[in-house]
Amino acid sequence: MTSRYAALFASAAALAVLLTPHVRGLARRLGAVDRGAAAVPRLGGVALFAAAAGALCLAEVVGLDVAAPLAAAGWQLGWLAAGAAVILALGVVDDLRGLTPATKLVGQTLAAVVAVYGGYGIAALTNPFTGGVVWLGAGGPLLAVAWIVAVSNAFNLIDGLDGLAAGTGLIAAVTLFLVALAEQRPDAALMASALAGALVGFLRFNFAPASIHLGDAGSLLLGYLLSLLSIQALQKGPTAVVVLVPILALGLPILETAVTIVRRAVVAGLASVVRADREHIHHRLLALGMTERRAVLLLYGVCVAFGALAFLAMSARGPGNVALVAGVVLVAWLALRRLGYRRR
Repeated sequence: MTSRYAALFASAAALAVLLTPHVRGLARRLGAVDRGAAAVPRLGGVALFAAAAGALCLAEVVGLDVAAPLAAAGWQLGWLAAGAAVILALGVVDDLRGLTPATKLVGQTLAAVVAVYGGYGIAALTNPFTGGVVWLGAGGPLLAVAWIVAVSNAFNLIDGLDGLAAGTGLIAAVTLFLVALAEQRPDAALMASALAGALVGFLRFNFAPASIHLGDAGSLLLGYLLSLLSIQALQKGPTAVVVLVPILALGLPILETAVTIVRRAVVAGLASVVRADREHIHHRLLALGMTERRAVLLLYGVCVAFGALAFLAMSARGPGNVALVAGVVLVAWLALRRLGYRRR
């Protein structure tokens, strides 16, 4: 399997390097450009999708046979492609014309429902403090839809600096690749390899100073794919998902989302939750005097730390996970206070 992982990673990276300049030109012609001094094209998600999907197709053409192990492990590639197409199309329309938050939420929910209907659901969770299995029954599909929508929006929220969302996604994909290997899920490792390779190739153009942005098409797609990958990589057989590990693997986007919701709701009421502002964690780092590159690299380090904690959570049980969660909460609280977040 090692050769398949390497081939998928390398081919996805190469395709991203080849395709991204063409997508960048297309975005300019369509007018999908961020307004401002730099006028950077969006639609990077199109290149990301084409590179990852193209690598999987190319692997089949050259006889690497990745479809069979994916199908044997329960990956319904048709439904995965359909859901990804829905979220990508939603993002493209938003990049070109702009959509209301309600319309975007409906589209994200539809994409999530497509995935869950196609078999990407959560039947049970493993209690991180006892190791016991909690069966979800009818609540399983609802939780899966909520998780997919939440992670999709989380990556949309952190896409505020050049290379931040793509680099965060890359670190999460590598973390989930390693977790999948530890959990003996080579199927999920294959998908993580393709996604990680596509992100490496795309970052060639997306890291500061970026010549193309992910746009909503890319940030929503990235969150969507990582939410599904986290479900698949962390399932114990066909049943339970180890609940704490995916939360930590995607720690920075989830923390940003939680802080944003609480901050906006406390300051201006629930109606303000969907309103954009410049009070995100990365904005606060810039306000402290950091350069954009330094802020992004610091947040990459935070993502690596979360990834390491995700591995620790795989082996910790009971009191160990209690201490881990308490430590994460304490450090996050202190860091947020240092960034200037205070109760008003």
